[in-house]
Amino acid sequence: MASSSTPTPLHHNRWLHLAVGLTVSIGCLWFATREFRDDPQAFSKAGDAFARADYRTLPLIMIATAVFYWFKACRWRLLLKPIGDFRTLRDLYPYVMIGFGFNNLLPVHMGEVMRAFMFAKHAHVKVSAVVTSVVLERIFDSVSVLTLLCFGLAFVPGLPPKIRTTTMVLAICVACLVLALVMYVLWTQKFIAMVTVVLSRILSPRLLGKLTGVLESGATGLAALKDPRLVAAILALSMGNWVINGMVIHMALWSFGLPNSLLISCIVLGLTAIGAAFPSAPGYFGVIQACFMAVLPFFTDDELGIFAASIYYHLTEYVIVTLIGLYYFNTTGITLAEVELEAKAEQVKAEQAKAAAEAEPESAVGNVPGEKVS
Repeated sequence: MASSSTPTPLHHNRWLHLAVGLTVSIGCLWFATREFRDDPQAFSKAGDAFARADYRTLPLIMIATAVFYWFKACRWRLLLKPIGDFRTLRDLYPYVMIGFGFNNLLPVHMGEVMRAFMFAKHAHVKVSAVVTSVVLERIFDSVSVLTLLCFGLAFVPGLPPKIRTTTMVLAICVACLVLALVMYVLWTQKFIAMVTVVLSRILSPRLLGKLTGVLESGATGLAALKDPRLVAAILALSMGNWVINGMVIHMALWSFGLPNSLLISCIVLGLTAIGAAFPSAPGYFGVIQACFMAVLPFFTDDELGIFAASIYYHLTEYVIVTLIGLYYFNTTGITLAEVELEAKAEQVKAEQAKAAAEAEPESAVGNVPGEKVS
């Protein structure tokens, strides 16, 4: 019997997602401008901050941004080792830029969906394997970003003791995340069994079954991580990647004459990366500004300078990544409608496979050897 459920297209609930994202971005902008939005001279003061800025960092930021995404492509190549040996610049870098470029234009990180489907079609590999590699990327990114955030919070002078205590809790969470990742990679079945025991009292059997199913299917993409040298290389690329992004923030702060120690940049980096993971308007507008304004007032009273620096950092990266992403997208000859059709077809296949898997036990019970089937 065919499944009666209708596949959900990429644009399903797009207006709801956009509304939620815009609400979050507006709230973040309200927070970011709370200290000076009632100042009638705020606009002119912000203009003065831009006029005083040192823009010699602009070409350096552009180069660092290009290297940042090249590092991402290099790491993605290692994560895709189980399904093929791809070339970094020719095969992977264009799709990395397409994904992040469209993250700046579409809601709910839809660029990552495009990246997975388009690369799978280009390389003639399974979409599920590509999606697994993207999920693994996020895990390594989380470990790297949280490590740098903890490092900055632990050693930067001038922060309240309460924040130090929070840092210790965060560091413990990072350690647990790393431990869980190692256990999942090296002892997958034991890890899944432990998760089942721990969460069986919290989640319904249906949700728990879905979770363990995701873990089991994701384990097939972890073959690359069985090699300790490969894991070390992926971790090194991840850390190097985010250190480069921290340097971009460092240069933006220096350009506007703000406190710019590397420790402060690590804190701003960590908060902006975490903030970008939450729903927001395409391009993370408002979120980046709020993260800058949440950290830097601890070290300076120049709120308008902070806001201006956040715009400089944000727009420089936004323009570069979006333009490069659009350029590579145009070279593929694929349209957004075609990507959506691919996603829809893949979802139909997944639902059919799931329905077949659920029907197998019933068929096995019903067709007992020697019993007549009516």
